[in-house]
Amino acid sequence: MTRKKLTTLLGVTIAAFLLAYVVSFIPVLRSLELKTIDWRFTWRGIESVDDSPIVIVTIDDQSMESLPDRWPWPRSYYAHVVDNLTEAGAKVIGIDVIFDKSDPYGPEKDRQFAEAIRRSGRVVLTGKLEESQSYRYPVPPIPELLQADSTWGVVAIQSDADGIYRRYILAQKLKNDVFPAFGLQVLRKFKGYPPTESIRFTEKGVQFADFSIPFFEYGSILIDFAGPRNTFPYYSFDTVIDDEDFQLKGDFDLDYFNTLKEEGVFKDKIVLIGSTVSELHDNFPTPFLEYTTRDGKPMKAEMPGVEIHANAIRTILNNLYYTQPNFILFLLIIFGIILINQFISLKISTTASTLLTIGIIFFYNLAQFYIFDHFRIVTLMVFPTLAIFLAYVANTIYQYIVTQREKQIVLGAFQHYVPEKVVNELLSHPDKLTLGGEERFLTVLFSDVAGFTSISERLTPRKLVTLINEYLSAMTEIILEHDGIIDKYEGDAIMAEFGAPVYYEDHAIKACAAALEMQKRLVKLNKKWAKENVPELRARVGINSGNMIVGNMGSHQVFDYTVMGDEVNLASRLEGANKLFNTNIMISESTYNLVKDHFVTRPLDMIRVKGKQKPVKVYEVIAKKDDPLPYKFKEILPVYINGITYYNTRQWDRAIECFQYCLRLVPNDGPSKEYLRRVTEYKKNPPPPDWDGVFTLTSK
Repeated sequence: MTRKKLTTLLGVTIAAFLLAYVVSFIPVLRSLELKTIDWRFTWRGIESVDDSPIVIVTIDDQSMESLPDRWPWPRSYYAHVVDNLTEAGAKVIGIDVIFDKSDPYGPEKDRQFAEAIRRSGRVVLTGKLEESQSYRYPVPPIPELLQADSTWGVVAIQSDADGIYRRYILAQKLKNDVFPAFGLQVLRKFKGYPPTESIRFTEKGVQFADFSIPFFEYGSILIDFAGPRNTFPYYSFDTVIDDEDFQLKGDFDLDYFNTLKEEGVFKDKIVLIGSTVSELHDNFPTPFLEYTTRDGKPMKAEMPGVEIHANAIRTILNNLYYTQPNFILFLLIIFGIILINQFISLKISTTASTLLTIGIIFFYNLAQFYIFDHFRIVTLMVFPTLAIFLAYVANTIYQYIVTQREKQIVLGAFQHYVPEKVVNELLSHPDKLTLGGEERFLTVLFSDVAGFTSISERLTPRKLVTLINEYLSAMTEIILEHDGIIDKYEGDAIMAEFGAPVYYEDHAIKACAAALEMQKRLVKLNKKWAKENVPELRARVGINSGNMIVGNMGSHQVFDYTVMGDEVNLASRLEGANKLFNTNIMISESTYNLVKDHFVTRPLDMIRVKGKQKPVKVYEVIAKKDDPLPYKFKEILPVYINGITYYNTRQWDRAIECFQYCLRLVPNDGPSKEYLRRVTEYKKNPPPPDWDGVFTLTSK
């Protein structure tokens, strides 16, 4: 393989690689990437938590029915549960309920709860950080509870872009303060760390006493979910409060707590209390949202927030952290895999290279499941898959291009003389390589540089050629971008048609959009040329839509794909008619009717062009509907239109006032100048009674 081919192949591979990387950020693929993490958890399966010191006391439907009071319960209930759990030997009691307001049942209930917290010395409460329009502020438990024990943690959990909760925010900074997560505060109690033990952010994670917690993404860890909802042991709130001193409703009152205490289910445990009731909106989708039970039954269940905390605490307590590889090294490895695949594919058949690519994609993704399970490493799956696939496609296309190079060389040479769309149409339909044409409703555009003869006299031939080529290249690029085809160049003039050879409905809209873009590009070119001491160019554009003959015209030996007819000639005349009004883009009424909902326009005149008897109404295209109007145009447009009305109804004084007002706001407005000249003349020498307002052009 030649050096040129190797360089081209490498460039194609890099382009495909970069394209895959950019495309992988679109929302649907980003969500798919996140979904692959869930698939990896499913592959790994449910892990046992038998050795975990975490149990959950649930505020569940059963408790809602059995407790005497309706939700929200009096704080005395929590006081009773704290006393019972303390008596049962719980090492930490974390309550995932925010007590940021006083108990509606009365201050006595708050005092009872505070006293129970003080007696226990092992309670962790929860709070939150709220955000107003301009700042964030903490919302801790009420002061009476904080005075009993100041340990509280933030319960904020955040979903990924696809709405699934996978990560756990370890701590949040607010000015000079650091607010630990609820789970870290539970671990503080569990490990016996003093309240003064601070949490320090490092470059790669968080340092908290003996815990060095690496970030999965900045500020958060990827939770090592043990399994779906109810993986940790659940005990109903009412069974923990149900002792000889507390009476549940009716048949629920079984004094069940003593049994739990005797069995030691809470001894030396982290006990988390939280809601599992769907009505309290504390259930969230996790990677195990959909799972299969041990008997093979598919299930779908959101996980209570309290169990998400339990999984996060288990992750930190057991050092079950997931990490990501060095990103640059990862990219180099993927690029290396792609290059190897590319070079092997060059030596084998297309079928074999396809199978090789499929095999590489399969084994790469299989490896990601393996290293997730065995090494707790999370790597991207969608981007590498897409990169390998796109590189393969690019390589296949490249090889096809190489094998067809003779045809492409001929085709490339042919396109220097004939528009590309015409060439493609002729390649698809060789029968059209004959003389003749057909009638179609199309749009044609003529563009010419004003005063180009005088400009050319001021430039050397070399500079003139450079200038005209740069100008024509820029204008041609815009026309082609808007699906037009270049019919011909005549010096500095351009003729283009829209809607042929392949027809499309919005040909008039694309022609007008191209004309506006041509004017914008010319402004930029003039700024550039001014620095090079090149005279400023101004181009006029005429556009018309109508029935015209399109096809191959000429001799049997040499012919040209072009359009012909009166409507083509009219477009050419409209380009020249811009001189009268000092405008840049003039369109006919037929084009106006097709584009009026898409562009800001204004009426210019009813004119009779040279060589035609029937008058035509013409308009100026000013801007796209969504684009900002030129300076002061928004203000003068209604006044200008009123002036036209007064002009047509022979109200000369009112017309003069309108056009003078327009010129005060936009002194160089050509149409206003022309009409002010006319009405001033007509005021002195009124037109005859049969005057129809039509202006006849005497030159092209």
